[in-house]
Amino acid sequence: MIVEQYVHTLIPQDAQFCPKPEQVRCFVDGLSTLGAAPRNAELKIVKPSGRLRSGTHPLTGEIITIPGKELIAVDSSANISRVVSSLDQYEVAMEGQGPPTLPAFPMYDLNGAAFVDTYGFSVRCCVEAQPVSMSNLGDEETGDDLPFFGEPCRKPSGSALFRHPLTSVLMEVANASCARFWVEFEFGRWLLPKIDNSLEILNPAITGLANRCFGLEFAQGFHHF
Repeated sequence: MIVEQYVHTLIPQDAQFCPKPEQVRCFVDGLSTLGAAPRNAELKIVKPSGRLRSGTHPLTGEIITIPGKELIAVDSSANISRVVSSLDQYEVAMEGQGPPTLPAFPMYDLNGAAFVDTYGFSVRCCVEAQPVSMSNLGDEETGDDLPFFGEPCRKPSGSALFRHPLTSVLMEVANASCARFWVEFEFGRWLLPKIDNSLEILNPAITGLANRCFGLEFAQGFHHF
């Protein structure tokens, strides 16, 4: 399996959980306080534009219709609530460079060498109107006919399945199959964390912040493109 863009995810162990805007602000501000936010970060909110656009599914080749999105730049986390309080679908994104003072985890190139240069780094709090799949199997099948990451859920609860980004070994994460809300950590192209037998690799200070701000426990997963 070839992974060009790795995205690590924090997945609430409650598929229906949807945060309040002030909880999202707590997490955004807390990352900055920890030194875990992207350097030179720009704060942006992505919300539905009300328009539709068509495209080709990158894995199946099917023609799909995708809701258009509107990008709003905000100069302060204090403005998050004003923009998203009436929305049931949105993203709050911090986009900048890594590594921050407190990295999510060390990064490596595809040859396994530690990567110490600057890379693109973003953190996103993502909210959907209904729970969507958190599983990521790439273009491989398990026989379970699982929906791709981000597609509507077929089962309200259960385990998420992932293919190890280098070995393709199947990894199962309990209570993580679906979510209305999740957090993404996206890194530069062709970079990966070290993953052995578990996806519980995020810096504990960051997972602790998420637990405190959102008031529940999180599992960890990933997706890629």
